[in-house]
Amino acid sequence: MHFLFHEDWGLFIVFTMAILLILGLATALLKLLKIHPHHTRRLVHILVGCLVCAAPFIFESRIPVLTLTLLFTLANILAIRFKLIKSIHETDRISYGTVYFPVSFFILVFWFWDKDPAILLTAMLIMAFADPVASWVGESRKKPLLFKILSEKKSLQGSSAMFVTAFIVAVLAMKLFRGMFDQPDISWTRALIFGFFTAIYSAGAETISQRGTDNLMVPIGAGVILDAFYHGSTELQLQLMVWMGITVFFAYLAYKTRSLSLSGAMGAWLLGTVIFGLGGPEWMTPVVVFFIFSSILTKIGKTHKKKLETVFEKTGKRDIYQVFANGGVAMIATMCWHFFEPVWPDSEILWYMIFLSAVAAATADTWGTEIGAFSRKDPRSILGLKKVPMGTSGGLSLIGTMGAALGALIIALTGKFALQIFAGLHLPLYLVGLITLAGLCGALVDSLLGATVQAQYECPRCHKITEKMSHCGQDSIPLKQGCRMINNDFVNFCNTVAGGLLGGILYLILY
Repeated sequence: MHFLFHEDWGLFIVFTMAILLILGLATALLKLLKIHPHHTRRLVHILVGCLVCAAPFIFESRIPVLTLTLLFTLANILAIRFKLIKSIHETDRISYGTVYFPVSFFILVFWFWDKDPAILLTAMLIMAFADPVASWVGESRKKPLLFKILSEKKSLQGSSAMFVTAFIVAVLAMKLFRGMFDQPDISWTRALIFGFFTAIYSAGAETISQRGTDNLMVPIGAGVILDAFYHGSTELQLQLMVWMGITVFFAYLAYKTRSLSLSGAMGAWLLGTVIFGLGGPEWMTPVVVFFIFSSILTKIGKTHKKKLETVFEKTGKRDIYQVFANGGVAMIATMCWHFFEPVWPDSEILWYMIFLSAVAAATADTWGTEIGAFSRKDPRSILGLKKVPMGTSGGLSLIGTMGAALGALIIALTGKFALQIFAGLHLPLYLVGLITLAGLCGALVDSLLGATVQAQYECPRCHKITEKMSHCGQDSIPLKQGCRMINNDFVNFCNTVAGGLLGGILYLILY
């Protein structure tokens, strides 16, 4: 191709036209042959996925490729907004998959273009083939075995097809492309083993996806797993495989004890696989301590706190949104340590500070809420310190604040001893204090957001202020204050972001 186009930007134009040609073909099939939009959408998914996989072979620089992904991300956002290109955007449910597709490609190009293009291509091909095959198999069965983890129904046949297709692609693509990019070859046995675990993770990510997020979760998840297998030590490879299996047991146990919903158990498995598999026991231990003790606190005094169930948006079993709101920042910090520490020596303590501070913030918020519910006095609002009814967002009590500080301290001490025992690294006591402070501040940010911008609704029947959109048998009750888009999960996520960032900033300032 280079003898025809000597400049990457010339190829950029050709690539853009090729993608537009595929979209035009899909539109023609939809209008002229009356082919169902589901089929044209799958066709575009496969053809564009295969086309972009040619990029590493013909482009010298990744800049035009990244520009192309940004261009089509914006174009697809506008197409969804104005209901254009029905051949790929007309679906039975709300889906932003066409936006997530170029976003995932952008991340993979930025990450693996120079490091290992074989992983880039394999992850994209898993998304390009496995997802359409799973969709086709699931819809072609007359009596599929359906299950629902969140709001969208999935089929056992479709999920099985997802696993099988992802497995075949992961094995064959890595064997083929590694040789083309001068990467060390591996045996078929290793390729089969690595492909098996990559396919399991990809199928799990697809199972919990909603509104097209599989186009983001599947390729990025596959990229993370493949990178750990093909660039990690033998110890890391074994650790990842072992913890992927052990985490299944933990998630199942949490589901059976009703600490997690089915979606929460699946989310915990995906999150735990990354944190435990990439980080190891020193990263695993604080998360386990948070989950076990927080679950115990939730169970204790359940009858006493039953009166708050009509106020809080979510009580009892944690779902996947709560799992990622509390653990998403910790997972990102673990991944950053794993992937950046080799090129940024001596950064483990920084990432561990961010990680522990995020977990400490999640613990402080959970313990503050659970222990604060036992207060015999009404809490005071973080805004003005006026007394407010029990369960009011942004309400603080002395016992709840003390419980929040205790939870953050326990996580900080757990991290200190885990890091020393399993990694041989020393975490000074002043850093333990900073982590505790960061965790408590994160919980206060949670309270501040809860009192100001979190959605609060007023039931027209009982006039109670609640976080729930439904109350007293009525749906979509009126908004009293805040923003509808900002719910409890969003506030919890902000809590862990604030705690993690504060912990990292304090470390950089005082280190």
